[in-house]
Amino acid sequence: MKSFQFNYQSILEARRSEEKSSEQAFAAIVTRRSAIENELVRNRHYLESNRHLARSQLTGSIDIEVLRSYAGQSVQVMRHIRSLLVEMSEVHGAMEAAKERWIGCRRSRRSIECLRDRAHEKWRRRRRRLEIREQDDLASMRTSRELQA
Repeated sequence: MKSFQFNYQSILEARRSEEKSSEQAFAAIVTRRSAIENELVRNRHYLESNRHLARSQLTGSIDIEVLRSYAGQSVQVMRHIRSLLVEMSEVHGAMEAAKERWIGCRRSRRSIECLRDRAHEKWRRRRRRLEIREQDDLASMRTSRELQA
């Protein structure tokens, strides 16, 4: 009996490829989200240190230009943080869409694999029945020869 061949193997390979590309797209979005989160943390630390420096300038003689520069830097960082938060919300939306696409691709691949597994099991049962039938024929022929002898 010939070896098992799945009729829809090319479709299965296409589904695997599609799943892999959707997984890579999802991973890229997750990487971008992590980068944004790290940048937000860095900016938060910068703001905290900037506030600490500004507060330390409030003792003794006060240099208004230094305080103004700290305030200006803080405003710029806050604007940057707002833009990062907007980008983060866009990334979360894209991440949800990419995740849904990836899950859909996995589901499609698994359905084809289920068909393959059923077909393979059917082929195995057929092959086993054929082997049993051949063994029965050989046993019958041997018994027949023994009786004739």
